[in-house]
Amino acid sequence: MELLTGGMVLGVAMVAVLVVRYLTRGVASGTLGALLSMASLAAIVAVLVVYGRRAAALCPPDQRHPGGFTYGRAFGFSLLVCLLSGVVYGMGYFVMAEGVDPVYFGQILDQVARAYVEAGWMTPEQVGEAVGAMHNQWMVIVGHMVAMVMQGGFVALFTSAVVRRRAF
Repeated sequence: MELLTGGMVLGVAMVAVLVVRYLTRGVASGTLGALLSMASLAAIVAVLVVYGRRAAALCPPDQRHPGGFTYGRAFGFSLLVCLLSGVVYGMGYFVMAEGVDPVYFGQILDQVARAYVEAGWMTPEQVGEAVGAMHNQWMVIVGHMVAMVMQGGFVALFTSAVVRRRAF
């Protein structure tokens, strides 16, 4: 239960940061952008620690888990929370990009696509395929799931040490 709740809370927090970024898009983004990036990181850390500790409390050492809530189990729990939050975050992004303001999000996507072509990282054909995929709900969700696992997985390397509970 902690896994599902943690994933939902983190996903909603990431969507909330996305909405704030969208609503403040006309404001100078220097300090505000940094604060919103820190808010995203803080949300990931807070959710992984709070829900990780709750899960650790529910998993005392026993015959099935003689080591208790080990670092490995805490890390796996964190990755699953991030994976589930990516589903919520991806759905939220898709609604914002396709329903709320497709023009604004399309402009951002075009800027990123141009930067990839100019840097030589992708050909124009590859960029065209990638941009087309960004209008597919399932591709957006999978992309956000992967992004959250990578971003949250890095944070989980540290938070897992905080939430683990060893058998004594």
